[in-house]
Amino acid sequence: MNGNNQKLLQSLADIGLSEREAKVYLALLGKGNATATELQKISGVPRSKIYEVIDGILRRGLCTETRSGRNRTYNIVDPNITLVKSYDHLHKRLEESYKFREQLFDIYSESENGNEPLEYFESIHGNDSIHHRYCNLVNNTKNELLGFGRRPYACDTSEKSNEQDEASTGIIKRGGSVRWVFEIELPEDEWVLRDLKKLKQEGQQIKIAEKLPLKMMIFDKELLLMAEEEPLVSGGELAMTVMKQSTIVNAFFALFEFFWMNSVDIDEWETGQLENHKEILNSKK
Repeated sequence: MNGNNQKLLQSLADIGLSEREAKVYLALLGKGNATATELQKISGVPRSKIYEVIDGILRRGLCTETRSGRNRTYNIVDPNITLVKSYDHLHKRLEESYKFREQLFDIYSESENGNEPLEYFESIHGNDSIHHRYCNLVNNTKNELLGFGRRPYACDTSEKSNEQDEASTGIIKRGGSVRWVFEIELPEDEWVLRDLKKLKQEGQQIKIAEKLPLKMMIFDKELLLMAEEEPLVSGGELAMTVMKQSTIVNAFFALFEFFWMNSVDIDEWETGQLENHKEILNSKK
């Protein structure tokens, strides 16, 4: 099934059709009229289920049935008649949802949750939640972002990676600074290395350490985002904790400065990797 058909199926699902009903409806839409056998072959719906699915479409008024003896033919009804009301109803529901969304935002902004406590610990589970919280923290960073980077990463798609990169580069554009120390393992982290070289060109400072004790970020020396060593979410997704506690944040800031002083600039590190690779090749000759 091509991508366009998949989108059409999703569109029909949005107005209440089951997946099988949507497949049979699209098959009949393309034919104009067809027998159950033809619709079963085109749609791929199991033979044992085809009449049940067709009955569902008939009850919705999306097609009609013509009988000639024992033979049955199903005829599509003009979608301008049958589907317009359904999509108009969906459109109204979306408009109402946007209104409710604004109300929910207003309730949240007026709640106690909108007032940040002086000290707190916040647990975050799952790559999507961590990604969004991280971007939120970065976008609210005024002066400085510090971080230890290593696998596993919450940016498990190129879209997430780009969004995180844009957020951290935004600190530079606001006149702040960004410093990273990364633990790189080649060839697995080749994509990370390419990304880091791009970030350096945009003004971020990047160093490489042989080994890092943990994965963490510090925002304006006020907030700490730290990865838990063992993923707690099913499927191996990350679990992280946000901390706002000055003693803890200051301790991790000192840890960052120690590794920063004892790490190698990314360009120097990459040159060393190339030289090591050449030595290994020469030793095999």
